[in-house]
Amino acid sequence: MTPNRPVFAVSVGHAAAARIAADVLQAGGNAIDAGVAASIALAVLHSEQVQLGGVAPMLIHIAAENRTWAVEAAGRWPAAANPEFFSQHHGGRVPQGVLRHVVPAAPHGWITALARFGTMGFASLAEPARDLAATGFAAHDDLVFCTTRFERLYRQYPENTRLWLPGNAPLKPGQHFVQSDLATTLDRLIQADRRGAAHGDRLAGLSAVTELFYRGEIADQMVRHVADHGGWLTASDLAGHQTPVSPATRAAALGGEVLTCGAWSQGPALSQMLQILDQAHRADPAPGPPDPHRVLEAMKLALADREAFYGDPDFVDVPLATLLDPDYAAMQAARIDPKRATARLPAPGLPRQGGGAGPLSLDDAAAADTSVATIIDAQGNNFAATPSDMSFDAPAVPGLGFVISTRGAQSYVAPGHTARLAAGKRPRVSACPFLFRTEDGRYIAGGGPGADFQLQAALQVLAGHLIGGQSLEEAVLAPRVFTQSAPTSSEPHLVLPGQVLAEDGLPDDIIDTLTTKGHKVTRGAPKGISNPSLCIVYQTADGSPAAIGDPRRGSGQIVGTAPRA
Repeated sequence: MTPNRPVFAVSVGHAAAARIAADVLQAGGNAIDAGVAASIALAVLHSEQVQLGGVAPMLIHIAAENRTWAVEAAGRWPAAANPEFFSQHHGGRVPQGVLRHVVPAAPHGWITALARFGTMGFASLAEPARDLAATGFAAHDDLVFCTTRFERLYRQYPENTRLWLPGNAPLKPGQHFVQSDLATTLDRLIQADRRGAAHGDRLAGLSAVTELFYRGEIADQMVRHVADHGGWLTASDLAGHQTPVSPATRAAALGGEVLTCGAWSQGPALSQMLQILDQAHRADPAPGPPDPHRVLEAMKLALADREAFYGDPDFVDVPLATLLDPDYAAMQAARIDPKRATARLPAPGLPRQGGGAGPLSLDDAAAADTSVATIIDAQGNNFAATPSDMSFDAPAVPGLGFVISTRGAQSYVAPGHTARLAAGKRPRVSACPFLFRTEDGRYIAGGGPGADFQLQAALQVLAGHLIGGQSLEEAVLAPRVFTQSAPTSSEPHLVLPGQVLAEDGLPDDIIDTLTTKGHKVTRGAPKGISNPSLCIVYQTADGSPAAIGDPRRGSGQIVGTAPRA
């Protein structure tokens, strides 16, 4: 290894969080240490869309073992949850507020990842985030957008108004933003780690953090808050929470392999999309990036299967082996009509198991968004995570500075739907990091915000690179198309049959062709926090780490040389 050759790469949804991750790597930490530190920092820097008490799905590749794991940091419905309650009292909807709460999964997920794969303690990784919360930082575009666009929703809850509308007004660009309560909460967790690890036992320190958050005083504050507002989350729900660590879901495509979280997320739909495009290209190869019509139809076919079959595998028999079989993808690819768009979401490729989405509304159709941290370290370990949860659709916990996860909004009430809510069941979360192992064994790790559109953006970047021959940088910058024919993951599960968003920069002749084929095309990117931007780290042809950020929204990329001794 030459002294100046890059040995790590970081791409994270905020530049300050990227710097924190790089500092951890320079101090000798590994990708998991750095990824957890960045994720905690994102809960401060992007608190409008990442909650300390939210979700944080992670993919971790351990190079020495040549194994890739999904850390399933997604909360479960409380034991008291009952879909019939929503049918009887809320018209079959999961309303805003504490009834959306699932068990907050991010802290337990981070501790689980550190205990199993990390090398450092919680305190040193969380201190930079605590300091940022205490001293503040300049409000960025996403903070400004959320506090302006969703001001009315923040104002439903006095605590949210106090926290995210300081001075009783939406944030302005560059305004100094301090989160004292969140800083205090992080400091309590830091001190618990230090006390637990006082005799040099790193795992004891991590256990103390879990104890405080899920069984100690912080848990007590959350439970009292939820009870005061008529919610379901209890002390036993928190105390019994665990984070499964499972082998990543794998699917062969394009000479390599797609790795995602399981069908408790929408992640495997990315694998299906890539497989369908791969098979379609084999049957009808053409130079350059895939035809946008073919891309849109492949996305619809995979999303139809998502709606019919995906749900928490602890509760639903998801036929993933069939859905991720290349022969099945070939059958699906053959369904694409090269001359005509499907007017709405097509039928799934297997006999349908799921139910319908029900009536839909545009009212308060705010998508649950996320942020992202992706890292490759000097050992070749990969970390990709999408920490998440919104700040305006339930009351924040007084004194703690965060909203308990409202991922219950990504469940259904309709009987028979595979993503129907149930006690102890995970909502089918939209947040979905990904890895791709190339034919020659190099890794691409990525993810990003953008709610349901993040999956479609990831597909087009990977397909542009792997099928179209674009560099990853070119594929990230290329204009994208998005189908709105599938129900959104979040309430109110909005569907716009046949509607397509086409980013500016897509040539007029392509727009005209899409329209001629029956797509209802509107020019323009998804708005605000629904606009997907990817962070990607990867290995170049010589094995050197590299990083890419999407200019559509702010991010930070750092490529570093050898860590300090």
